[in-house]
Amino acid sequence: MKKQLIIPDRSVYDNLKICVKEYGSLCALDYFGREISYRELIREINRCACALVACGINRGDVVSVCLPNIPQAVYLLYAINKLGAVSDIIDPYIGENDIIARVEQSGSRYIFALDTIYEKIESLNSKLNVSLFVTASVSDEMPIIMKTGHILKNFGIKKRRSLFMDWNSFISKASPSDRYISAHSTGNTIWAFISEGSDTVQYCKVSNKKFNDFAVYCLDMCGNIEKADRVLAVIPISQAFGICTCIHSVFSVGGTAVILPNFNNNDIDRVILRYLPNVIAGDSGMYRALCERKGFDGEDLSFINTAIMTGQFDDDLKKHVREQLSSNGSICEICELKSLTEFVKAE
Repeated sequence: MKKQLIIPDRSVYDNLKICVKEYGSLCALDYFGREISYRELIREINRCACALVACGINRGDVVSVCLPNIPQAVYLLYAINKLGAVSDIIDPYIGENDIIARVEQSGSRYIFALDTIYEKIESLNSKLNVSLFVTASVSDEMPIIMKTGHILKNFGIKKRRSLFMDWNSFISKASPSDRYISAHSTGNTIWAFISEGSDTVQYCKVSNKKFNDFAVYCLDMCGNIEKADRVLAVIPISQAFGICTCIHSVFSVGGTAVILPNFNNNDIDRVILRYLPNVIAGDSGMYRALCERKGFDGEDLSFINTAIMTGQFDDDLKKHVREQLSSNGSICEICELKSLTEFVKAE
């Protein structure tokens, strides 16, 4: 697996591009049932990179991505890397002052944020020296039926006229003549500023090489993740575990990352039974909910073959997780992973 995966001096984007050649027709992202293939994924990433260039973003610039687990966030993170720029990945649900602190620490002048935090965005815009502010919606990339339902649900709700560019206006700036722009990132350049766990203000700088190496480590520790496996990616991408373990590692073997914004641990039974993931990954809070939920009673969970754990887990919780899964037919491997910070320090 390590042999097929990573060549150290390649960028995060370049590694994905190699995977697209091998897994092009397979599903890379599942978003509320909409399946986005690897070919479609790289096409959207390249469009996004062109739009970033059109907005004046260049190599070395820092771009804040303040979005939940939605396709636009994935497009952005790889597109920013393609340009040799740096992602500052921020949880959109943290406090305004925490967002300001992160943006000021990273030196970002470009922000992509969730449209539902509009009042927070307005305040940020007045307090920060920002050159570009773009809003994205969770409904932009939904399946057409669900998107229509989302629009109808909010019909009649008076919306304030936005002062900021929306995602569709941003992506329309992409020029077809720019689609062959080359990547400027290398293994040793900084890929992102990213948080660990619930500490959303403090972050670590991660190079392309360290990020790719961590992906290899995740796959080696969970050695039975295979091509076309479905991985439930509900840990926020603003956390290293969310973007690396649940998305980048999954892409590296041709798997499908099932992404959901606004995931609630109490929905774990409903989500698993709807999306039928082969791999589940989460923190102790998610696994406690998994053990407590009654929605699994009498259900067949034999499709789950790997459970990945991050953070602090006591022996009793591990035992209860094993019992819950095995009682429902899942004979799965349980993997405990280091955090990205622990991994970097251990090297």
